[in-house]
Amino acid sequence: MIARLTFALAIGGMILPLPALADAGGGQAPAARANDAHYFGGLWQVERFIPFVDNATPVPEQQARMDHYKAVQKDGQILYSAWTSCRPGSPSAMVMPMNSLIILQKEADITLSFEEPRLTRRVRMNAEHPAHPKPSYAGDSIGRWDGNTLVIDTIGYNGDFQLDSAGLGTSPQLHTTERWTKSPDGKRIDVETTIEDPVYYSKPFVLKRAWLVLDADAPRQQNEYDCSENPREEEFAHTYFIKDLYRPTCVRYEGKGDDPSRILCRRPEEFEGKRPN
Repeated sequence: MIARLTFALAIGGMILPLPALADAGGGQAPAARANDAHYFGGLWQVERFIPFVDNATPVPEQQARMDHYKAVQKDGQILYSAWTSCRPGSPSAMVMPMNSLIILQKEADITLSFEEPRLTRRVRMNAEHPAHPKPSYAGDSIGRWDGNTLVIDTIGYNGDFQLDSAGLGTSPQLHTTERWTKSPDGKRIDVETTIEDPVYYSKPFVLKRAWLVLDADAPRQQNEYDCSENPREEEFAHTYFIKDLYRPTCVRYEGKGDDPSRILCRRPEEFEGKRPN
């Protein structure tokens, strides 16, 4: 009998064993398909965390913003981005993924579930983009096979997030093309991502990242990654918000002595017109 992995994923209040999910529609257990170049199902660990892009090609306006962000941080302020405010876009997981990735693979689609930033992407296989995709943080992703390489093409981003921790911007014209290639021994996936955004970058540039397979017996599962809710007032004493959108809706004010703490919330329209710190 094939040993079941101890990893599980909660869906709709149900706990399902990872093998059943990862091999949905595949017909074979993941262990038997480890060397299948067209099968990525299972649990993977990021090779290393890389928080910055060092080969971007920013246009002058974007470079000016980056120089300003550096000056702000040098002055002691913390850069508050989309990821920091719990709004990661798919490229955030392409550029600076952390911890683990669960891949659920079927013939019709592939689901990528990232541990951190907490993000789930659906890749529709052998499909077409809609004529007018609704802008979103995840975008619209379609996939196809180019030999033994999975090619994922994504458009339809909303432009409300940054690529890396330094604040590299994005616009709704962002277009990403990923090439996922599994190693012959089935223990590694190399990912090359081409970033195109004529609003912020003078020409496309390529990022290289990698995922390493986790053994079926490894004592590892995805942990819950929750962004901060009702952050404390003092957390923003030295914060620079890249966009007003990233300001917290609710802030907790700690009571002094025996005074109770309070949580104060603002309406979205109250943020309009405010400039960053």
